[in-house]
Amino acid sequence: MEGPIVSIDVSNGNSHYMCFIKNNKRFGKVKKIDHDIEGFKRLLEDIQKLEAETNEKVCAVFEATGVYTKPLERFLSKNSIKTYIINPLESARKRKEEIHNKKTDKLDPISISKVYYDKEEMMELKKKDETYNWLRKKNRLYEDQLNHLRKYKVTFQNQLSICFPGYLDLFKDGYSDIPMTILKKYPHPDLLKNKKAETVARYLEKNTCHTHKVSLEYALKIIEFAKKTYPGCEKDDVEVEIFKILLDKVIETQRECEKTLNEMITVASTLEEYRYILSIDGIGTNLAARIIAEIGDIEEFKSREALVAYAGLDPHIYQSGDQDGKHLKISKKGNKYLRCLLFLAVGCSIRGAKDNPVNRFYQKKKQQSNPLNSKAAKTACTAKLLKIIYGICKNKTTYER
Repeated sequence: MEGPIVSIDVSNGNSHYMCFIKNNKRFGKVKKIDHDIEGFKRLLEDIQKLEAETNEKVCAVFEATGVYTKPLERFLSKNSIKTYIINPLESARKRKEEIHNKKTDKLDPISISKVYYDKEEMMELKKKDETYNWLRKKNRLYEDQLNHLRKYKVTFQNQLSICFPGYLDLFKDGYSDIPMTILKKYPHPDLLKNKKAETVARYLEKNTCHTHKVSLEYALKIIEFAKKTYPGCEKDDVEVEIFKILLDKVIETQRECEKTLNEMITVASTLEEYRYILSIDGIGTNLAARIIAEIGDIEEFKSREALVAYAGLDPHIYQSGDQDGKHLKISKKGNKYLRCLLFLAVGCSIRGAKDNPVNRFYQKKKQQSNPLNSKAAKTACTAKLLKIIYGICKNKTTYER
């Protein structure tokens, strides 16, 4: 790459930047700005001065630092300044090439500029399609909601083992509407064991979508259990009060998760690739929407290998002497959310036991001369599945076994 640039080291709320006319030819000193109107105004003035000096358009180059770069990205986009983002690992590698490698905010713009000028080609940062951008943000919100839900469930189950031990074992899904509705009104067996089954059944019928017959069956089973179990506290103890608070948290977070996921599925279903990905064995509406959210526009990837590398599923190669450097672990230098979703999809496909390319590839890896363990074989299948997704989306066709 060549031409004038402004090299920016982005931090939380501020940045250090330096202007370059060309490689190793600086234009001014390192300056620091805050991410506010005044700071960005100063940055724009220096960019305009550099453009006047070189009679060329100036590009901005900085490292990917997550949310810290968002104000800067918006400012550069609004002022129509070409933007390139580099991997922080690349600038760190460039800095370590120096004999006396020092890491300071003032020296970082120099390392970033060297990465830019040493590259033959870089992909310009362009504003993503709003639909894919919306889906990505919603999926990250959904992941955060799921993490909160898992934590609440752990604390909830601990408290439940005190207030109503063994209760969740009565149900196939202990977090479905019937068990949660009962606990909402009767958080302690002493509040339930003397109730009439008909009373409890009417309450379930009113507050769930189940018929009276089904509600009565559950009511009889739960009341019978309430008479046998022995809780670790009294019905008016503080443990019951804490349990009710945790129950509300679990129910509320479950609803938030369902709402976010349904919104994602609704939007994703309007995209053409949703139908193609949904046709793959092991992938339902949940995974299809979330996989699209993490991949984004598949047209941005020049090859299936580029998509595999984006997910961090490309092999880590280390060749030396007699070692061929192959069959090593995956790099994991990519989108961890996408990797996780693909791994879930592979697991669902294998459990389905249908004859398809992913399952055949899994059996092949398990039965080869140096067989892989189950987890390693599934990891290999995730790359296979991602290549299939790339192929069917590019060719605009549904999945065929």
